[in-house]
Amino acid sequence: MTMLKPVAVVTATIPVTVDGLDRELIRQLQSQGYDVCVVSSPGPELDRVGAEMGVRVRSIPMTREISVMADVMALIAWLGVCLAERPRLMISATPKASLLSLLAGKATGVQRRLYCMVGLRLEGEHGRRRQLLAAMEKLTSWASTDVVANSPSLAARYAELRLAPQRKLRQTRPGSSHGVDSDHYSPRLPDLDLADALGINRSIPVVGLVGRLTHDKGVDTLIHAMDLLRSDGIICQLLVVGPQNEPDSAAYLDTLKSMGDHVVAVGAVDDVRPYFALMDVHVLPSLREGFPNVVLEASAMELPTVTTDATGAVDSVRDNETGLIVKTQDPRGLADAIKRLLCDPARASQYGVEARKWVISDFQPESVVRTLLAFDRVTDARDVLPLEQGPGFAHA
Repeated sequence: MTMLKPVAVVTATIPVTVDGLDRELIRQLQSQGYDVCVVSSPGPELDRVGAEMGVRVRSIPMTREISVMADVMALIAWLGVCLAERPRLMISATPKASLLSLLAGKATGVQRRLYCMVGLRLEGEHGRRRQLLAAMEKLTSWASTDVVANSPSLAARYAELRLAPQRKLRQTRPGSSHGVDSDHYSPRLPDLDLADALGINRSIPVVGLVGRLTHDKGVDTLIHAMDLLRSDGIICQLLVVGPQNEPDSAAYLDTLKSMGDHVVAVGAVDDVRPYFALMDVHVLPSLREGFPNVVLEASAMELPTVTTDATGAVDSVRDNETGLIVKTQDPRGLADAIKRLLCDPARASQYGVEARKWVISDFQPESVVRTLLAFDRVTDARDVLPLEQGPGFAHA
């Protein structure tokens, strides 16, 4: 008699997340003997994952923002998926997909329900919205069997806010939930044609931000810091790359345009590597993160990063070794750190070299995902067992 493989469900709210970040996770689950089903909102990326990785896919429309009617419909759809698939393991990332899938998984008796926690949206919020987001986090953690934070500071913050019982809370070390491909992200010469097309003068240093154009990424701090650099007589260019579809993006675009010819803002791109290659210093003045994969990508390309001591961001740089860490919402501190690297190219270059070494040593996708799947009932994340000694997902 043919034995059916146990089913593992992997989910994220939008398909681009699964396509871009979860392929190594899917590969390792397949190697452990799982029949993998990937669930996200519909989109071509979901179909591509299914076709290229040989997994079954299901689409459930899910909104990133709170929408009572849409969320109820999505939860009903999730209950149907769980009853049809009868998964033994569920791995959920991003807030909305995690909340809905894990509630459905708990209701239908899924044995292992892992919440891969990659950030806290409630940080930076106030009043009733913060209370609502905290309640949603507590509900998500209640519905899970494991809450795995992707950075030490995020795990500490989660515990501090008492969003999950300590017995459920784990963390990856040194951070990240999927690592970065250091062969794909590797040093390269700048594309001079791209520089010309963007209007970038390669004789003037370039400071770059890659991420959503929104308040949480510290854009206000960066804009103020660039003004301070100009006042200090430091001539540099600012290159901003990333989605511009947040509610506050339009206002920031207007501000950036008003700053003059030395500022270039580019929307979302399929490949950020040519843009990284134009930068001399990468900055991420974020107010909150889980573990910023963009810093790993920049580091793999031998770029030094200036980031903040915000949750998650603080774990992505070794201060004075792979980059510099400044306080959040401190324009003067950010300007001084950028100036320090721009005025000392040798130091900046050495930080970049050390950053790539760190990525190669500690953030290879295979090893990061292996630790994500290896958590057992231990008292401390440092006690993580090798995969073959872990919870035995493939044989549970």
